[in-house]
Amino acid sequence: MMNNNNYTALSSTIASLTRKVKLITLLSCFSVLMAGCNNIEATREKCDESSGCATITGWTTEGELVTLRVKVLSDRNIPILDLNQGDFQIETRDGLGISQPPIQPEVTLPTSDQAEVTPADVVILLDMSGSMRHNDSSSTNPQIKLNGAINAIQAFLDTANQENLPINVSIAPLGYGCYKTESNFEVTPQSLKENLLPVNSSNFKQQLEKYAKTEVCASTNLYAPLETAVTFLREENPLANQETTNNDFDKQLVVILLSDGFHNYQRETEAEQFTKLKNVLEAQNQTPVTVHTLGYGESLLNLYKNSNCDKLKLTEEQLTNDETIKTKKLMEQVANKCTRKDNVKTKEINESDINIQEFIVDQPRLKEIAILTEGVHQFPDNADAVAKSLIEFLASLRQYELKYIQPGAERANRYFTKVRIVPKDLASNEIPIRICNIGCPPLKLEQRFAFFLGTLIIFGLAGVLPFVQWSKKLK
Repeated sequence: MMNNNNYTALSSTIASLTRKVKLITLLSCFSVLMAGCNNIEATREKCDESSGCATITGWTTEGELVTLRVKVLSDRNIPILDLNQGDFQIETRDGLGISQPPIQPEVTLPTSDQAEVTPADVVILLDMSGSMRHNDSSSTNPQIKLNGAINAIQAFLDTANQENLPINVSIAPLGYGCYKTESNFEVTPQSLKENLLPVNSSNFKQQLEKYAKTEVCASTNLYAPLETAVTFLREENPLANQETTNNDFDKQLVVILLSDGFHNYQRETEAEQFTKLKNVLEAQNQTPVTVHTLGYGESLLNLYKNSNCDKLKLTEEQLTNDETIKTKKLMEQVANKCTRKDNVKTKEINESDINIQEFIVDQPRLKEIAILTEGVHQFPDNADAVAKSLIEFLASLRQYELKYIQPGAERANRYFTKVRIVPKDLASNEIPIRICNIGCPPLKLEQRFAFFLGTLIIFGLAGVLPFVQWSKKLK
């Protein structure tokens, strides 16, 4: 026979075990109910330079209705905005890998009056280096590059206002080492935040007028300000495009880098500095930020042809191959061994006496930065082309909106979806989507009965089994 002490100890053990089993069961059931609210980081696949790409930039669910925002880019990362309703197909599968037949979604085109533009925060980094005081290379109407850039930014703001786009803009001048101005054009999170204003703010006019009157003389430091701008936007907008069940699309985050030169800050460590920037741009588990780059000036090939380069013999193939330009350091070679041919005076400055490096645009690096972030890269050589490029960047904020009913949708279940662009033979990244818990249609009767029966069995076993075993021991 069991004595009183053993009986009491066994009873306490069983009671404790029963409470723990019930608690674990309750937590397990609760986690199943809430599974649809778990967050999973967004991923962004790189565009194939040979064919272009399609990217799902965000999604929401309302019951079994799924809404996607999709960006389609050409092989040069230029937004494709002229696709039609029948050009899209949805491919979806459930968590077990069972695929559904292709779905024809309802499509709202970016150019439609019904199209909604996802709100955006845009940082414009304006190069204030000394080379911006020179004329551009327009053959008909040359302008001082700083004036051309400022006029282009104003055209960008005017167009955004005319189209009533929901965007905020921060204009940030960049440069270092200028001794003729009180400002060193340092880009900081504080300065970016203070200047981040709705696109219709009257402050922009005063700001641009101030920059137009500034005597530029700084050197070019592109990487640190760009890193600061990207980090700032991420910190202001924590992890966008998450696997969540809200009904709002995350902001689009954009940086526009407008420069006429190349990164000459501590040039001997340029490769290491760029690697650090690249790690920031490609950081995993971070909010995606798109960087558009605008190189305002001549290509290296044109500069070579228009300069005295008797001491340097290079071919057109070498001067147009990005990898060769970087590995052979051709920009440095042109800067050190070539001189300007012309003798044009701008603001009483003899162009032929100026270091030719002030006219070099680092197209390979600017292109690489844009491609890393699915941005657009443009290299205009005159003010009108700069304005046109900026307005094209603005158009990239417009995206396709696709709506479809998820086949066999069940609340809190996970599905995998991709978009196929039929005429372009493009497929988007595949993204995980969870159908929401709250606000969804009620479970079907058989589903509710199965859930009730399962819960009853679990609680029954958790409560009865310990006592059955206890009674056996007593006997």
